[in-house]
Amino acid sequence: MGEVCPVPLVSKALISMKKLIFTCFLAYLCLYGSTSTAQVAEPPGADFLHRSRPTVPHELRDIHRGGETRSDTLSIGDQIPSGIEFSDVLHYDLDKLRLKDYLGKYVILEFWAPTCTASIGSLPKMNDLAKKFGDQVAILPVTVFDKEQIEEVFSAYSSLSDVELPLVVNAHQMRSYFPHSRIPHFVVLDPMGKVVAITGVEDITAENLNRLLTGDASGFRVKEDKQIKLGRYDKLISESPQVKNKNIWFQSAFTGYIPDVGGSLIQDFNDLSHIRIVNMPLFKFYQLAYSENDLVDYFGRNRIETVGFGAEELYTDKKGADYKEWKEEGNHVFGYELVAPPKLNPYQLLREDLKRYFPDITAEVVPKRRMVYALVLQEDTKLPVASQQERSYQADAMGLRMTNYPLQGFIYHLNSYFQQHSNYPIVNLTGIEFPIDLDLEAQLSSIASLQQEFREKGFELILREEVIPVLMLHKNADLNLLGQ
Repeated sequence: MGEVCPVPLVSKALISMKKLIFTCFLAYLCLYGSTSTAQVAEPPGADFLHRSRPTVPHELRDIHRGGETRSDTLSIGDQIPSGIEFSDVLHYDLDKLRLKDYLGKYVILEFWAPTCTASIGSLPKMNDLAKKFGDQVAILPVTVFDKEQIEEVFSAYSSLSDVELPLVVNAHQMRSYFPHSRIPHFVVLDPMGKVVAITGVEDITAENLNRLLTGDASGFRVKEDKQIKLGRYDKLISESPQVKNKNIWFQSAFTGYIPDVGGSLIQDFNDLSHIRIVNMPLFKFYQLAYSENDLVDYFGRNRIETVGFGAEELYTDKKGADYKEWKEEGNHVFGYELVAPPKLNPYQLLREDLKRYFPDITAEVVPKRRMVYALVLQEDTKLPVASQQERSYQADAMGLRMTNYPLQGFIYHLNSYFQQHSNYPIVNLTGIEFPIDLDLEAQLSSIASLQQEFREKGFELILREEVIPVLMLHKNADLNLLGQ
């Protein structure tokens, strides 16, 4: 841990950027984009920490919803219908792929989508398992999306270049057999075509497949896909079917883990201020409370230091069923709802509530010397003011195109999304205080790719030490919730 600088020597360029925040943030709140295949067009600063669902065709909008039980729904122990064949298959030489051709070996159906990063990330792993188990186990990724969308995501992700699995597309009937709300979703068939497991990606391991080949499917946990949906503007605590609006002007509520409800963070400031957090780790509460909607001082994990906390007490990197078990263990995730008059700062109220709910946790923002990626201008580089009055912003996995847009908005987007797992935050020290036009053809999740493209545009992205604000979280005693 670095030492606290006795005199805050924060760069003048960093300070001057704060002048843009108020004006720019009001503009960002008026713009709502979406996340689609290999694209994140949501304006930086709008709906802080919230990612909207991908934009998909109307007929595919149930991709994240488990269907109601129907006569053709299959469960563990059921025999899959005979005669199933697919004509739309990528990475496959024959005109049709028939499930009967796989009789005699175990078959794993992976339901995935090109709009889901977890699904995309699972494909190389499944490809490696398919090679390892050869003719004993076949793995078939299945999706309701069409060929063009699959080819688009394969061209955008270099990690998929070695994936040779047959890719079944437009498979709507298969999804009706196995309805689900979360992906990737796995169905395991035995050599005779009987369903022996319905599970998550965390259980598709070499160890479990070796056990499966002996006839033992006990290593696969049953994937529970029950999920209660909350509307974006539904009040978690105050609303009921009988009385939709109780005309509450001020409300603060705190909850523990709520089963079967997905984790989410929603903010709305149209009339009253409304913040709703459901089943999120405590880390996210402090991150939101102290970052507010500040485009400069966003406290990602690389700008937060913790003292006195146990492993996985504030957050965890577990996924799927492992993450669900972690949530259920006890004081790991919480819920919060705030409704307040617009004249009050909702983030200040959240900070006060955190002090009340967690008196044994001390939070403070202090200037500290930290290694950062500093974005600076090359000598003699002068960027012109934006050429157009119309403002636009689009960033995806492979680049950026923005017109008449503040550079700091893009830096915020890098820190909060594309570079959220980096060890070092990106700090804008260019001194640019006016909207600019900028196109970058770079892999935004790769520092090396960003450095090369920035350099061609007259910038330098340099790893060096700077004094920046850091959020310090101190745990002074064991948490004593509900007097436990």
